[in-house]
Amino acid sequence: MIRHSYKTSESWVALPWKKFRRNLLRLQKRVYKAVQVGDKRKARSLQKLILKSTSARFLAIRQVSQLNAGKNTAGIDGKKNPFHSRNASTLRN
Repeated sequence: MIRHSYKTSESWVALPWKKFRRNLLRLQKRVYKAVQVGDKRKARSLQKLILKSTSARFLAIRQVSQLNAGKNTAGIDGKKNPFHSRNASTLRN
């Protein structure tokens, strides 16, 4: 997990994104299979697991801050392009 550091940008880039995507996809497949079988309790518990997983959190923050099509549009504060260190502070909250 990323903590207070002056090397936040480098550590954000160096995260194992492929591993995170694989892990999240594996969990999503398990949810799909549980729903297909009709095991709603198992599906619900897996959904909760996805919500709490670090992989899903990192990928969600990355999607919003870097891969989003509107990332270069200024927000309410008038600032553009959120920096990597700002991503780390978002994760801590």
